[in-house]
Amino acid sequence: MKKTALFLCLLLCLNSFGQEQINKTISIPFTLLGSGHILVKAKINNVEGNFIFDTGAGLNLLTKKFADNVKDLKKTDGFYTGHRATGEEIVADLWDTKSLEIGNQKLNAEKFTVIDLDFPVDGLISLLPFRNIPITIDYKNKVLVLETEKSVKELAKKGISIPIQISDDLGKTLGIATYVQLNDKLVVQMNLDSGAGFNVFRFNSRYMQSLGIDPSKTEMKHQKSDFKPTEGNNYYYTNLSKINTESSNKISATNFKATFIDGLIYEAIGSINWLGDKITIDIRNKNMIINN
Repeated sequence: MKKTALFLCLLLCLNSFGQEQINKTISIPFTLLGSGHILVKAKINNVEGNFIFDTGAGLNLLTKKFADNVKDLKKTDGFYTGHRATGEEIVADLWDTKSLEIGNQKLNAEKFTVIDLDFPVDGLISLLPFRNIPITIDYKNKVLVLETEKSVKELAKKGISIPIQISDDLGKTLGIATYVQLNDKLVVQMNLDSGAGFNVFRFNSRYMQSLGIDPSKTEMKHQKSDFKPTEGNNYYYTNLSKINTESSNKISATNFKATFIDGLIYEAIGSINWLGDKITIDIRNKNMIINN
């Protein structure tokens, strides 16, 4: 995975303010990059930039270069300490914004962190602004849709519902996961990460033996940490025949490239695109709806 994707998919998330349900569906166009990343226009305190919508990051992030042009950012006394998926500790300072607008939709003000990294974009938007608003990723029409209670019910009638687990640490972190089955025998919990781009499947290396994979006969590379060059992880590259959601065998992918990682703090973490062309995430009801 490219360095940008690593940064975008493995950062941590912060708290959002309360958000009321909207009264009508709202479509927000996005640009789908060749890598599979979702690029949206957003305004922070009325300053517009390009942001990755990242279901796996959780953290709302501004690059320092962008933040330097934003007035009225207020640094709080708070911070959050967490870890990248590969184990490195990250301490993130928190900043308050006065306003957040995605597309033409004004949302509640959010907390962001500011990091001095050389991103090709201005930052990322996590799931936090949508804690109480169901949101649909429509890959075919290249729009994010803010759903209503009524529209979610209609989507559920036509699609396949999949239970999701919510990672919410003291109101400061927010992520989603679901259980998946590998090669029709091993069930693991996978963190769902649109920020990984397309077709990225990563698993803790402890599962290689259960799947009959011999590490000594598998391509391996040692990758240094981008944050701590003295640290690193072994990555093993192979292929798996099948992955499907535990709750529905109809949602699946076959014959895909898989990476097993020593020290991965999750059972699994991967892309979200393989689930379907139209994916609705309903955090309040711990549900995801797939329509194709």
